Amino acid sequence: MRLLYVTVPWCCVERNDVTERKVQFSKPLAFFWLLRLNRTVMVAMITGAAAFTANAGVTTAIWMALAGWCLAVGGFSLDFYADRDLDAEGPRAEMRHNPLTDGSLSPSIGLAFSITFIVISFIMTLLVAPWALLPWSIILAIIVGLALHFFERPLTRALTLGLLQGLYAFMGGVSGRLSLGLWLLAGMFFFAMFGGRGMIDIRDFPQDKVTRVQTLPKRYGVRRTAQFTAFCLLIAYGLSLAAYFTGEFSPIYLYLDLVFVAVGMVCAWLFATRPSPTLAYILTLVYMMGMGSVICLAMILGSI
Repeated sequence: MRLLYVTVPWCCVERNDVTERKVQFSKPLAFFWLLRLNRTVMVAMITGAAAFTANAGVTTAIWMALAGWCLAVGGFSLDFYADRDLDAEGPRAEMRHNPLTDGSLSPSIGLAFSITFIVISFIMTLLVAPWALLPWSIILAIIVGLALHFFERPLTRALTLGLLQGLYAFMGGVSGRLSLGLWLLAGMFFFAMFGGRGMIDIRDFPQDKVTRVQTLPKRYGVRRTAQFTAFCLLIAYGLSLAAYFTGEFSPIYLYLDLVFVAVGMVCAWLFATRPSPTLAYILTLVYMMGMGSVICLAMILGSI
């Protein structure tokens, strides 16, 4: 079969005369892709904001944000390693762009990359806040369990991802002084991600439905998954408001939190009444990045 190679600045696209297509990243871009910035930056914000809220100080909060980010990079890149065979199946290969699947990087290099960032995070946490190694260790155990496919059932995977989000907040909080408000916020992050998994699964439903991966909409249907997501988000919003009434935050927290809740309620209503992969894609960007940034900002400014 005749092959035609087309070179562009950042990748190589290999095509045959029919429909076969393979994308390879350049090595610098492949390593950059392993950083998973679309997900790991939010983890850094949560960990750092929780540390600042716990009165750990600016310097410690920055170091904890970096420690959380490195652990998240290690975890999410390990996810690429664990799913390298699955990510070669059907439309999933086009959407995930796994550099360990398309040959941009070897699996052994990808695994070494993940381990390196996990070790860096361990050293940072040990030096900055040794007590934070307790939630750090639980996070690592969940990451390894996910990589070994111990949590493959849809609800179990949603539960573990929610736990990760809450534990990153707890990890930052342990570097200072834990309070009732921080516990409530850790619960808020848990329910936000627990339900948010349903939004992600519906967003990825078109490509996941032709693979063996188990997701919430494949098991329970799109509408019931959307209703589950909306219910969890409502709990998260209630916990975020409850944190203010502990008296630990200034009014600026409430103002920003009301924005977080108002926009979130609209997102939850839209998603519950008209769920679709397209809407899920839009709301994932708005809610998980935009609104996540708002609540982290509220935590920081409300603690000054």
